Order: sequence, then C-alpha cells, then structure tokens
Amino acid sequence: MMLTTTLSSAASPSPAKRTEAQDTVVVCQTMDALVGSFTPEPKLDIQCCIKGSSPPPPPKGPSWPSCQQTLSCTFDLIQKSSISDRLAYVRYMESHFFSGQLKSGTQFRAIEGVITFFQSKGLGGAGTWVSYVDSGIVEAIQRGGAIALGMSSATGNNPGTEKWADFLHEMQTGSLGSRDAHDPVWSRSEQAATEYGKSRGDSEAQPASTQDLRWFQFTQLFRLIMRNRSVIIHSIQAFFIFTDPPLALAASPFINWLTDVTDIKPTLCGSAVAWDLSALDTPIGDGILTDAKILAEIIPKFYECYKNR
Repeated sequence: MMLTTTLSSAASPSPAKRTEAQDTVVVCQTMDALVGSFTPEPKLDIQCCIKGSSPPPPPKGPSWPSCQQTLSCTFDLIQKSSISDRLAYVRYMESHFFSGQLKSGTQFRAIEGVITFFQSKGLGGAGTWVSYVDSGIVEAIQRGGAIALGMSSATGNNPGTEKWADFLHEMQTGSLGSRDAHDPVWSRSEQAATEYGKSRGDSEAQPASTQDLRWFQFTQLFRLIMRNRSVIIHSIQAFFIFTDPPLALAASPFINWLTDVTDIKPTLCGSAVAWDLSALDTPIGDGILTDAKILAEIIPKFYECYKNR
C-alpha cells in the first residue's frame, strides 16, 4: 500500500503534458521515493539519473544587431559593421532612446551628415582608418546614452562616453538652452570620442591615406568653431569685409547654420568640401587650423554650402 501511494504521488503531472526533461525528473523522484520506502539511508541525488548532464553554456556577449536594443554594442562590433548599418543605428538611437526624456532626438544629425558623406564616397569600410575614427564616435554616443538613461555604467574605456553622458544629462535638465552653452559641451564630447577612435585607428587599422589625414584636420576646424563661435564670427567679419562683403555681413547666421548639429546638411556639404580640399597639396597637421591662406579658401566654400542650403 505504501509503495502504491509513493508511486502515485511522485508521478504527476500526466505524461501527455510533460516534456522529456520533466519525465526524467519524475523518474528520478520515483526512484528516490522507492529507495526511501525500503531503507532509512539518505535519498539518492536526483542527478544520479540524468545521463550525460552538463552545465549550461556561459552567456554570450553582445552581438550585432541585437546589442542595439540595449545600447551595448562594443567598439569592435560597431567597427566591423557597414557604414549603412551605423547610419541606421545612429538614427535608431535618436528616435528610440534620445527623443524622449533626454530631449536629444535631433542632437546627432551632424553625425548623420558625416556618415552619409562616407556612404556616398564608399569610405569607412571595416578595418579602415576612417572606420575606426567613426566607430569611436558612435560607440561613445551609444554608451553615453546608456549611462544617461540608467541602462548601463560601462564606458568601454572610451573617454567620450562620460562626456556624452554629461551632455545628455544637461540636455535633459534644460541647462544647454543657448548656443553659447550648448556648442562647447557638444564639441568637447565629440572631440574626446574622435580622438579615441583616431588613436585606435593609428595603432590597429589599415594606414590612413594622406587625404584621410588632411580631411581629419579640416574636421577639427568644425569643432574649433563650435568652441569659439563668437570669436570666429568676429574674425570672419573683419577678414572678409573688403574681399567678400556679403560673407562678412552674413557671418553670424552662416556660422550658426554651419555648426547646427540638429541639421544634416551642414556636415554633409562641409564634409564634401573638406574632402575635395584634402585632395590638394595642403599641409598635414595642426597648421591647417591656423593657416590664414587655407582658412581664406575653405571658409568661402563652406559659405557656398550655406547659400545653397
């Protein structure tokens, strides 16, 4: 009687509703019950009956593109993705993560413009120096967003991450309402992320071409203008007042448009201008930013972008 009761209580639920794994567990429970009914010895470990059992495999790291849903893509995953995928990811972050509580749904249109330019020129493929520089920027924006949203604390050792997180926090609180407050913070965040991507590229990527390096220096001008907007406007007014009066008179709205990160057009056109000038025999190095002759050539070309906007 005791044996019948033991077997009956161990064998549930009905076999028709059990899985193979559940059947194995029920068999083990039944054997344990049988042994316990005939001897006072300790019950057998349930694992005695599971043949060939092994621990579950360790969890996998983030993979592309599922990592996008948690803003956890690594630098390497981003770097190995296509330029079109990166562009789609930036737009996805803006619309799904940054447009709500962070109030930053349009804050990375300037990045969209640069990546769109890369796409149009076939630049930035995986393994290239340009790809590494770009990946440093995209990774930092992503990780900064994750920190600002409380989704993660990982920086990826990218110095731009915490700067973007701080920027997004300040956007959320409304403390970057003016261009004078906003532009330097945005620029320094991008600068840190860009320098990180460049350092990775310098040591790990295919060697940068001369045109790549010249183009990079021209992009430094964009960030310099953002950090010194008022000074640049006054300098343009003084420099071009006799040689190009319309440019001098339009200096303020022109520079405000050129450095508007919520618009894709300035960086799309500006990147093309800088790339074309980079093909010329211009010097490489920080001198590009202080060479009056080069600035006198590139500023009017940027102004053409403004007039054709």
